[in-house]
Amino acid sequence: MKNMNLYLLSKRLFTMVAAIVVLSSCEKDFLEDKLRSDTSVDFLYTTPEGLESAVVGLYSLNREIYQDLSLNGTYPLILQAKSDLGVGITGEVSLYSRLLWGASLGDFGTTSGINAHWVHHYRIVDRCNAIIKGAENLEGIDESRKNQILAEAMCMRANAYFSLYRLFNNIYITTEPTTPENAFDVPQDKSSVEEIFYLLRSDLDFAIDNLDYNPEQFGRWGQGAARHLRAKVAMWEEDWTEAAAQADAIITSGNHSLVPTEEVFAGELDHSETLFAINFERETIGGGSQHIMNWNMVSAYSDAPGLVQSVENGGAGAGFISLNQYTIDLLNEDPNDKRRNNTYYIFEYAYNDESGLPAGKELGEPLDLYENSPTDQNEFMLYYRRQNPGILKFFDETVEPTDRNHFKNIMIYRLAETYLIGAEAHMMLNNTPKALEYLNDVRERANTAPVNTIDLQAILDERARELAFEGQRWYTLKRTGKLFEFLLDHMNNDNMNESYPEGNPKVLLREYMENWPIPQQQMDLLGPNYPQNEGYN
Repeated sequence: MKNMNLYLLSKRLFTMVAAIVVLSSCEKDFLEDKLRSDTSVDFLYTTPEGLESAVVGLYSLNREIYQDLSLNGTYPLILQAKSDLGVGITGEVSLYSRLLWGASLGDFGTTSGINAHWVHHYRIVDRCNAIIKGAENLEGIDESRKNQILAEAMCMRANAYFSLYRLFNNIYITTEPTTPENAFDVPQDKSSVEEIFYLLRSDLDFAIDNLDYNPEQFGRWGQGAARHLRAKVAMWEEDWTEAAAQADAIITSGNHSLVPTEEVFAGELDHSETLFAINFERETIGGGSQHIMNWNMVSAYSDAPGLVQSVENGGAGAGFISLNQYTIDLLNEDPNDKRRNNTYYIFEYAYNDESGLPAGKELGEPLDLYENSPTDQNEFMLYYRRQNPGILKFFDETVEPTDRNHFKNIMIYRLAETYLIGAEAHMMLNNTPKALEYLNDVRERANTAPVNTIDLQAILDERARELAFEGQRWYTLKRTGKLFEFLLDHMNNDNMNESYPEGNPKVLLREYMENWPIPQQQMDLLGPNYPQNEGYN
């Protein structure tokens, strides 16, 4: 079965492939790829140097959806918008929270953002397939060099296919790259779950055997990231033994460790907790363009009298999407939780403009002009736009505070999640002491009190506090069968839900929405009997 989608059908395929060679996504020496006069498809896939350049190009491809500023940078935030932890306030991203977009075949959110995710991951898959096939067929290359190339490409392919499966369910897999001979072969049916997970396991097991824990350049796949992804795959298969073993291996390897809360999202993220991050570098060839993740997630506090945009208040913000009351309440359960204190999240915006101070307020005091009223729409909209707690996980503290464009590296996988995977896996294996140990390691790092009992709810609550808005929540709830229940209980906030003119999204929500619709423009490229996900026909 051949790989086929809008991108792969493009007549400009080989032009794109050649262009990838000059792109990359890691540290400056990794980003500054040299231009080659002999760049060609033949060079890319028939020489060691070409294959290594093509691997570098994978990291650039992987970054593209985060720096796509379409619809005010909404594409990388769709998963966060659709989870139970955020509230869609305004702007395009809120349309996904409201289920006005991305919940049917005919809406613009499906043809734009949902389609962007399908195309993004299949583009990566196709380039990985070409690299893997080229490396496997290449003679006269050092075996360890070849295995390094294969391992990185297999990690990237597994990550893309795993994302596609969790999002769209009815996907097709292939290990064949697109060629002129097969470009118009059309997939007729989805792949079986067994086929999908066999390939995921195979790719990641090979990668684990052939990657070091400490890659030469920060931002490339290492053994810790490969094991982490392998554990996540095992969790979907309910293979608790495998998941626990992979988590244990990472935690006890001596190569990764938790860092203080205030350091997790500071600087370049180049520390012992990071397993895999997407890298940006301002004014560097191959360093990518800006993203506006932070701008979407931090309130427009400077619209309130007495405040101007500042680093201390989280920089420039539009307040399109933010933490909902459910998440805020979870973080407020322990008053000592350091994650609220301008580390992961910002709960208070401080008055910092003496010329505009309201009567009775002083510099440094928290903004408190608005209330999250249950009924007064004008009042709660002012609260959400200007005062609601925000997310600082994507904040570039080196830019001018008025600049919405950031080059902050983006965390994808980190060790705190490994601990929580380990806690859940050991709990399912009835190893309660180890499960509690891992859970409490994360809690105590955040300065919260340890617990002495554990269940799935406790793990989901801690995952919410620790990992909110990192793109994992929707997947976790779907895997555990809790997505529909938690969305009905927590999505957005009740006063905001009642204010949406198209209706309360809790009324619009259906269980089948746990799978995203395959966009119609993709269905048109597939076989006539290719199955759309249930509920969207």
